Amino acid sequence: MVLAIESEQNQLALSACHLCIEHSRVVRTAFAIDAPSSACGVLRLQYEALLRASWLLFAATPAQIEKLGRELTPEAELAAKNLPSATEMLSKVLGAAPAGLTAHLAEFNEYSRHALNSYVHSGIHPLRRVREGFPAEMALNLIRISNGLMHMAYRMLAMLMGAQRRMDKVTHLYKQFTDCCPMAPSGEASAKS
Repeated sequence: MVLAIESEQNQLALSACHLCIEHSRVVRTAFAIDAPSSACGVLRLQYEALLRASWLLFAATPAQIEKLGRELTPEAELAAKNLPSATEMLSKVLGAAPAGLTAHLAEFNEYSRHALNSYVHSGIHPLRRVREGFPAEMALNLIRISNGLMHMAYRMLAMLMGAQRRMDKVTHLYKQFTDCCPMAPSGEASAKS
């Protein structure tokens, strides 16, 4: 992929977007093989990859970018542990990124992140679902959410490429897939029409 501006910051954001897209494929595959609890854990990872991409593009400092851009060594790994948590990254992104992105990230954080955290740590949610079953409507909803996160990652990729026509095309593709994506936050309704 050719970036509009070649920089370590954009390369890292590109990598985080690719992680988000990879995770979305795994979410769908996990549901397809009847592994819904695993799908939920990976959905949380997918969100954090998109959040990391957003933070890298809109809020990370040069020192933070440098820490993540280092060659992978034990020292670099240790230095990267001092980077902001998901909550801290979201706070910074909410103050710096476009509303079309922040609305999705904030909504996911408010309604999904905490419950999905339970799946990452084998908490009450997955233990109950293993015993009681996983509702089909819930699975469809989670796939829609994953698709929405993936769409946002593709929008960021288009932005990183710097082609306005491609950005517009990817942004408006959402209209063709409203049946398998989450509803747009109220602030984006006009952009969809």
